[in-house]
Amino acid sequence: MKSFLLRAASLSAACVVSGAAWAQTVSISTLPPGSVNNVQTQAIAKVVQKATDMQMRVVTFNSPHASMGAVQAGQAAFTFMSNDELGIAVRGKDEHQGKPMDKLRLAAVVFPFKVGILVRKDSNINSVADLKGKRFPTGWQGFPQGISLANAMLATAGLSLKDVDGVPTANLLRAADDFKAGRLDATLFAIGAPKMAEVDSAVGIRFLSLDNSDKAKAAMAAIRPEYTVASQTPAPPLNGVIGITNLMQYAMTVGTSADADEESVYKVVKALHQNKTELVATHPSFMAMDPAQLALQQQGVSYHPGAIRYYKEAGIWPVK
Repeated sequence: MKSFLLRAASLSAACVVSGAAWAQTVSISTLPPGSVNNVQTQAIAKVVQKATDMQMRVVTFNSPHASMGAVQAGQAAFTFMSNDELGIAVRGKDEHQGKPMDKLRLAAVVFPFKVGILVRKDSNINSVADLKGKRFPTGWQGFPQGISLANAMLATAGLSLKDVDGVPTANLLRAADDFKAGRLDATLFAIGAPKMAEVDSAVGIRFLSLDNSDKAKAAMAAIRPEYTVASQTPAPPLNGVIGITNLMQYAMTVGTSADADEESVYKVVKALHQNKTELVATHPSFMAMDPAQLALQQQGVSYHPGAIRYYKEAGIWPVK
């Protein structure tokens, strides 16, 4: 499957390397089906195809590293990625230590994104502090971001992965399956993901509410500066959000390559800026998108010239 996806990505890249073909077909990389990122990326591709003269193909990879690596290597024109993952890739930190992805650029900061730690609805685990000694996923060989996400949320209670009864996992979907099967007492996932509806239907879930004190937020930001705590009210598609719940928040972005065609990047960000209603119709997470904030600045990550050109024309480029 992996070789098939790489061949698909290479074929997409072949379509975009020349100026003429680029205007017709571009690819955007994301995580596999079952992840909320995949659903959101499909929404972006649908809007871009409807609002421009381009075809946008979604190409999936099993990890953020591979998804961004496809852009770095010229196998994909865009990626839908969290700002913390984009940040460490550009800065050359954590799993990218000494090997920064120097071609990655920002195209748009799309909306805030929330994740949390879930337990069974009838569990006696009622706070992050209660996770000490409990069965919790570790390892994350196929999803290194899971280490940072887990440590950041555990840090709000003064814990880390060293304080749990670690159960090795490969990625988010595998951990969710282990949780559903009773092999884990808790795991982490994004709210609103299709997988959460599946797990909730099977065993009943509840997201833990994080401490939102200044001390807790500082402990979280020490793991990655893009992380913070934000509250979430219940809503029909948010399985496991029972009452107002404090969750981890960062942002989802559209990244691109420094080598990407300026006109294509311009068209993509224009489509996002002008079509919020269409995006929301595909997935409710886009309700959190503020078109006037697509050009939010991120420390250490530069915007692509095509994005800057559109944002200046639209009057939302914040840099004087």
